[in-house]
Amino acid sequence: MSETWLSQEAYDRLNAELETLRTEGRDSISAEIEVARAHGDLRENAEYHAAKDEQGKMEARIRQLTELLRDARIGEPDTTDVARPGLVVVLDI
Repeated sequence: MSETWLSQEAYDRLNAELETLRTEGRDSISAEIEVARAHGDLRENAEYHAAKDEQGKMEARIRQLTELLRDARIGEPDTTDVARPGLVVVLDI
């Protein structure tokens, strides 16, 4: 796996997003699913299916952020003359 460099600001922002999704996001989507479930037959309940789809997207984002932050390096990458995936290349012309 390649290194991902994040500034402290980016790391803090993504970490805050992750914490929000894990707490408020999960609570909110659970409440939406319960309300939709109360409307009756789940096979024909578009609101329920939309809420479940949203829950799936949110859980995927939580997994993505967890992996990104776990493997991230904070700071600036070392100066190098070799272009690699994930690096910003600046050409002095």
